Amino acid sequence: MTIKTSNTGVVRSFVDAFNAADHQTMASCLAVELVAEVTQRDGSTKQVKSRDAYMNLIAQLDIGTVRPTLTITQIADVNKDQVLAMFEVRAVRKGRKLHNFAAYLMTIRGQQINRIWMVEALPEESDTFWSA
Repeated sequence: MTIKTSNTGVVRSFVDAFNAADHQTMASCLAVELVAEVTQRDGSTKQVKSRDAYMNLIAQLDIGTVRPTLTITQIADVNKDQVLAMFEVRAVRKGRKLHNFAAYLMTIRGQQINRIWMVEALPEESDTFWSA
């Protein structure tokens, strides 16, 4: 999979790789020193430091089996280093369905995602879906 070079292109490449369960391409879109704020059940965030730690979180979702889909509903350059993207999230797992929305503010440096701030519309529902 070819990674696009514009800031929004890097984000789109990451999402395309996520939807394809292509862990190698996803990792290549992320900076080694990535810092991510990941939404928790109560709406707070937990900081995850490093590409490996973030990819470990993705591995726990078992996207190769579950095959969730992220659809970018809106994406915009905020400034020369940041992209704001809104996602629709859909998944089916163990007979249950997830339909949620999430926003990500991402800092792009050197054509890699360096920083992520994540918020979800329904964090408790996502947590219940992925943890059961």
